[in-house]
Order: sequence, then C-alpha cells, then structure tokens
Amino acid sequence: MNKKEKLVLIDGNSLINRAFYALPLLKNSSGEYSNAVYGFCNILLKLIETEQPKYMAVAFDMGHPTFRHQMFENYKAGRKKMPDELAMQLPILKKVLSAMNITFIEQKGIEADDLIGTLSKKFDIQTIIVSGDRDLFQLVDETTSVWFTKKGISEAIVVTPKNIKEVYGVNANQVVDLKSLMGDSSDNIKGVAGIGEKGAKNLIDAYGSVENLYAHIDEITGATKQKLLDGKEDCQLSKQLATIKTDVELSYTLEDLTYDFPFNKDVYNIFNHYEFWSILKRTELFNSEEVKIQQKVVNKKEITNLKELDELVKNLLTTNEISLHILDGEIHIANSKFEENIVKIDESNGKFTSTQILEKFKEILENNNIKKILLNAKETMHYLKNFNIEINTIGFDCNLALYLLSGSQKTSYDAKMFAEKYGYNEDCIAVSLFATKTELINELKKESMLSLYNDIELPLVSVLFNMEQSGFKVDTDELLKLSEKYSAELNDLTQKIYLDAGEEFNIKSPKQLSVILFDKLKLQLPKRMKMSTGVEVLERIISQHPIIEKILRFRKIEKLQSTYIEPFLGLAEKDTNLIHTIFNQTLTSTGRLSSSEPNLQNIPVRDDEGKLLRKIFISRFENGKIITSDYSQIELRLVAHFSQDSKLLDAYKNNVDIHTQTASDIFEVPINFVNDKMRRDAKAVNFGIIYGISDFGLAQNIGVSRQEAKAFIDKYFETYVGVKSFMKTSVEKAKELGYVTTLFGRKRNIEELKSDNYMTRMFGERAAMNMPLQGTASDIIKIAMVEVYNEFKKQKLNSKLILQIHD
Repeated sequence: MNKKEKLVLIDGNSLINRAFYALPLLKNSSGEYSNAVYGFCNILLKLIETEQPKYMAVAFDMGHPTFRHQMFENYKAGRKKMPDELAMQLPILKKVLSAMNITFIEQKGIEADDLIGTLSKKFDIQTIIVSGDRDLFQLVDETTSVWFTKKGISEAIVVTPKNIKEVYGVNANQVVDLKSLMGDSSDNIKGVAGIGEKGAKNLIDAYGSVENLYAHIDEITGATKQKLLDGKEDCQLSKQLATIKTDVELSYTLEDLTYDFPFNKDVYNIFNHYEFWSILKRTELFNSEEVKIQQKVVNKKEITNLKELDELVKNLLTTNEISLHILDGEIHIANSKFEENIVKIDESNGKFTSTQILEKFKEILENNNIKKILLNAKETMHYLKNFNIEINTIGFDCNLALYLLSGSQKTSYDAKMFAEKYGYNEDCIAVSLFATKTELINELKKESMLSLYNDIELPLVSVLFNMEQSGFKVDTDELLKLSEKYSAELNDLTQKIYLDAGEEFNIKSPKQLSVILFDKLKLQLPKRMKMSTGVEVLERIISQHPIIEKILRFRKIEKLQSTYIEPFLGLAEKDTNLIHTIFNQTLTSTGRLSSSEPNLQNIPVRDDEGKLLRKIFISRFENGKIITSDYSQIELRLVAHFSQDSKLLDAYKNNVDIHTQTASDIFEVPINFVNDKMRRDAKAVNFGIIYGISDFGLAQNIGVSRQEAKAFIDKYFETYVGVKSFMKTSVEKAKELGYVTTLFGRKRNIEELKSDNYMTRMFGERAAMNMPLQGTASDIIKIAMVEVYNEFKKQKLNSKLILQIHD
C-alpha cells in the first residue's frame, strides 16, 4: 500500500443535506437556489487542501426502493421528502462534479452507504469517508477513517480505530450491534422496544455483540431480559438492515477515480454563474492558463492611533455620505474616494479603545447632513447605542434592499458574504457597501420597488430599533406565581401519569411514550393513522384511557413553562422588568414582521391559561395603560378590493357584518335567522378561503363532513364570483410571471409552482392567492407604525410603540 496516496469517498446525500440546512437559502441573480452546492463545494475544497487525495468519488442514493425494502417494507418509512429547494440543487452539484472530473456513483436498488462500503474495501489504499451519518463508523479500520461532519458543516472530527470508542461508545465492529438494539428512528429501524442508547451501549460493553448477548440471555434479569426476548426477531432484522454491504458489484478501478485539479474553465464558469464569489477570488484553485481572474482592487488604510483617527474624522466631516461596518476589533469606513479605512481597536493598553474611537466618530454618526450606508442598519444602531451614539440619518440598508430584491426570501448577509457577492475581498466591506448602493437602487427601480423601500421599509428600521430598545414590561411577581402554580401541577400530573402507566418513564420522549401507550397499555390507533404520539392522534384516542387527558394537559402546561414563563423570567431585566424582543424585518416571504428572542407574537389568547399569561404584560408608566389597536378584518377588506366582488363591496359599504352575510348566503337563510354557530362556521369559511383551505381542512376546523365542507366552499364561490375569479387569476399570473405582488409592489417568488410534487404545487397555488392579501396587509400596518411613531415624536409624547402582532 502506498501510504502517501489517498482515496476520498463522499456521502453525497448526507453532505449536500447538511450544507443545505447549515447555510441561508441563497439564490443567484437568476433566482436559482445554490446554498447547498456552495456549502458542498467549500467542504470539497477543504478536503483537497488538507488531505490532498489522489482519488475521489461521490456516492448518491437514487431514491428508488432498495434491497432493504425487500427485507422490511417500512424501511425509512416516515422520512420527510427532500425539500424542493434542495432537490433542485442536486443536478447542479452533479454538473459541478462532472466539470471537475470527479466520479459520482449511483446504482438502482443500492444505497450510497453500500457503494462507499464496497469502494472502501476494494482498494488497498488509505481511505477517508466523508459523511454526517454515524452508520459509516462500522467501516472504520486500519486503512479507513471517517471524516464526520457535525454542527452543519462548520465542524468535523476524524473517526479512527483509536478514538471511535471515545467518540461513539463502541468499537467499529460493534456499531451494527448497537443499532440492532437501540434502533434508528431516521431509518425506521425498530431495534428492541424499550432499549435506548445508554442501555444498548451497556449491553454491548458487557457482551461484545448481540449474538453473545443472546447466548447469555439467562444472565440478564428483570424487564430488560423480557424486552430482549420479546424483541429478538426485531433485533435480528435490525442488524441485517443496519449492516453496510461491502461486496456490491462495481467495475471501477483506482484510475477511474482521479480528478482534475487545479480546476478548468468549465468549473470557473459554473461558479461564476452561481455567484460563488469567495471561491472565484481564490486564483490558486484554477488553471491559470485557462482562467484569467480579475479582482476589484481597493486601497486600504489601517488607522492605529488617535492622530490618524483625527485626520480621518476631519476628512469625513467634509463629505455627505459614508459607509460603515463594525466587526470584532475593527471599524470599517469609506466614502466616495473608495478607500477602505480600517480602524484597529486596541483595548489592551487603554490608548485606542472602542469607546475612544467611537467618541471621535460621534460627530459624524449623529450628523443629519451625512448619510450612512450600512449592511444591517438596526444591528449597527443597537451597537452604537451602547456608546450613547444615535444614527440620525440612515442613507441605505443593503440587507433590506437585498431582501426585497430576493422576492422576499429570508435574507441576511454577513460582511464577508456581502463583500464576496460583489467581487471584493472580505476585508473591503465598507467600500463594497458604498460601491453597490447605486447598483441596488437601480435594481429596486427596475423591479418597481424603490418606493416600497424608501417609503415603507427604510423608515420602519428606526421604528423597530426604538421598539426593541423600549421593550415590554412584565409583572415578574405574577410570573413567579404562575411558575410555582404550574410546577406544582406538572409534578402532580407526572405522578398520576406514572400511576396510570404502571412505571416511571420520560413523558417528553415520544419513543418511550409510544411504548407505554401502544405496547404496554395496548391502545388502538384509529384506522389509516400512522403510529404517533402527536396531539392529533392522542385527541382521537382520548376516550380509550384516562392517561391521555393527563398527557395532553402535561404537554400544555409544560409548554407554557418552558416556552414562556421560564424564558420570560430569565430575560426580564432585573432593574426594569423589561423584555426586549427582536423584530425580524427580512425574514418572512409575505413581508410580515416576526418576533424572536423571545417571540412575543405567539402568546396564547384563546384559553384560560393564555389569558392569565397575557396579564403579566403591563405598562411601564405609573397608572399607565396598554392600548391595542387593530384594522377590522383587513384581509377580508383586501379580498373585496382585489376581487372587486360586488356583493362583498356592498356588504362593507353598507356596514353589514361580513360573517353574518356569508352565513346567510351559504346556509341559504335570511340574515336575521343566522345563529352564532352559523356565523362561526361562516367566519371559518371566510378566513379559510384567504388561505386556500381545502374541504378536508375546513371539515376539521368546523366539525363537519368533507362533503358538507365542500358544499360550503362551492356555495361561497357561487355567491362571491369575483373572489373565485381573483383567486384563479392570481394563480395564473404567478405561473406566467413566477411571482406575485402586493398593492405596494412587494414581490414574492412562487418557485413552488414549478415543482414536480403535487403537494408543493398546491402550496404554491395557496401562496399565490394569499400573499397579495397578507403582504398588502403587512405593508399597510408598517405604514401605520411609521406614521404613529412619527406622530408620537411630533407631539413629544411619552407614549411608546412596543409590539406589533400580525394576527
């Protein structure tokens, strides 16, 4: 064996899946998703640089049933379908691999693991397997290691015969035995019911293998022995399913697995098309004879003392626009001269600290005549507030512009990503911000969204900043009382559930709860329902055993404690009892604001517990009040506007209750004969139509048969013909244009309509119908927030905007 030569085998599905979820859902300028391919390529480059393999191959699953499905029909049953945004990237990745001349292998009926297993044993060469799947640990031996990715793609550990027991708790030849006992929910491998990971490791540690364990079964006592005896067949099947084949018929030779490096022009062109700027600027990756790379040259100047800083400030005060970004230990600033001024903070000797530096910049930052171009304005404003500096004139927020231009996709570029996207080195962030402002403005103009940006989104930044700074006061004394009350109830419920179950177990573990309910208590699942401990199943079987009602109550109270009460107690400032949430402006596809850390938009309201919880939010002012204001039925009024349905318009013009009117129409009774239940059902229909509800969904909501629900929906569209036409036209336009818009020009790309998957296309149709309504409502509430905030300032009121809830 040539110890210098290496073969790298990559688990393609595992790696691209991890890359997809580890990185923001990015697209190139053509609207093609690329984040997973970008992440995959970065790992590939890291492997080439650190391991310098001579040979490489990538294995993929084909998505067809395999020989394991013949052994066990429900193998991998319940695994979620690959998201369309990821599935679209698989052909792109294979195109990249082909351009690199890296062999990728897939074979019908065979999983990627088996292809990797076979290649790892086929050649007498040092082999590195790259995967985020622990199943491949069974292949570790003296010549084969596993480069195991964890925490997305940012970290990896190399698993070898020397450290595998430390990493995983068993040796390589015991990995399959471990899985055969504990099972694997991701592959729907049962294992032995009631034996968890800890118990399985203890048994393997004591007996070495499942065969030896069953040979000495009489040495084991109590419940564990019974579980092993009851689950012997499942254990044997699980071992067969978990064992990776190493003898698949493959004709590849080592020479078939060589690849091209440095990369050729085809690779460069693909990277350029998908805008992988950080990779493109690394000239050493490409064949210099084929690829001529041009980089944007920027003058950089480091500022390391107060004298140089004074000179910089003096120069900047003469300009009317600057770009600014603050990184750890550095402040980057530029103006129209396109020179990157990098102020190096040095806290060590007290002579060039962040406080001293920002005090010098205060005059510039608070100058109303100097506009500031920022990557993330709100974030920068919070940072500067710590130094008693307030930015008064935001000239441009680049992330905000990119969010609108992305079709309202989740967008949040960090400094490095932004600079690289526009062809600059990562340390030239200020110049990249200044230089791209004009380009982004032109794109907003082209997409007819400049007014949306200037009149709604940009003014809202200051409003949200002040709302986050203000915070919402909570009554911590009441919170503590609720915490004590619910803790006592949870303890009481726990003991009662243990009594009903006949043993103690982890109530929050779906696996353990499933064993109790369906194996021990023998509860029966409703027809056509998969085994689950989800609320939908439990509510259907609530009459079978008193334990179910207690479990549902336990979950409800535990969620209140863990999601709201305990976090709120931890987040409330000690001196002020204020909780500060974050309002996310560039997150949702409809333009709605979302709230996080903590989420204050989803406090329960409809039940007694929710009402108690809402009472803990109080005014910060002595004898103050919390005032809530809302638009009446804003989305239904927008349906009337967009559809121009005469019947809807008449109802609103004549101030008729729209739900009563709809009830009268769909139940075919005079309006004065409509009762409360009819109105409630009509309300569900009205709001359900906005969200493209199905007859099944409506039936579930109002407790009628699907046939009755369908009749209600049909009657609704017969009555409100304009609404039906609007819905149909919205979908047709979305299919033609690829997007829908709000009344104010906000766009949402509807990629789902192109999907091969029926359910995804149906989601796309619902989004096409709903987004113009929901998005316009969002735009209107944002306009109101800006106007209310400005009026508070104009009248110099103490009143504060503190929260926005979209429902």
